[in-house]
Amino acid sequence: MKRFLAILALALAVAAPALGESNELNLDFSVLAPDSPAATPVAVDPIDKPTPTPTPAPDFVYETYTNNSLGLSFSVPYTWLLNPNTDHSTTAQFVEPKSEMMEPNGYQTRMTFEKLSRGLNQTAADAKAQLESTLEEFASSFTTFTPGNIDSADMGDAKGYYCYYKADYNDGSKTYEMNGRIICVAHEKALYQIRLTTPRDWFSYYNHLWRKVRSTIKYL
Repeated sequence: MKRFLAILALALAVAAPALGESNELNLDFSVLAPDSPAATPVAVDPIDKPTPTPTPAPDFVYETYTNNSLGLSFSVPYTWLLNPNTDHSTTAQFVEPKSEMMEPNGYQTRMTFEKLSRGLNQTAADAKAQLESTLEEFASSFTTFTPGNIDSADMGDAKGYYCYYKADYNDGSKTYEMNGRIICVAHEKALYQIRLTTPRDWFSYYNHLWRKVRSTIKYL
């Protein structure tokens, strides 16, 4: 019996942490998926090297923006800045603050909402024609511009078309590399066009924003 108690005491002494030591496991946090969107994902070596680590989801806090003249209501990150240099009865552009940019000194992500009023009820075909016109304008506005395929899409009960694009812009001292997506839909006597343009390496990150905003859009 004494021998059994001695063995038990020894086992407990080995299992228990020394006084003042943590009883938490010593984990290598560099191989864990980051919780912060500002953190850099790290692949597990060597097992996960062939598979890219997914881009972390942003943790934006949203608020509802309502514009009766624009005829829209939607959620937008509450820290983003509304561009004052646009006619807010037809256009609302939200720009990410420089302090929150995922690519410092890179392209400043922005999301633009535009209403194009027409005198007659609009159709998906009208939305496609407007989208094609916008893509032509972009081609002359950027240093290089490459649109993807145009395909049908809807936003709420409004039908239309969308397209992805890649663009470069050189301001004389630096070239900015961007990716974007644009959708144009027909709703009653207006066309609504929404554009998201982001730094190229962070496009999938900001797609979380696109899906959130698109899911909250309401026509007034």
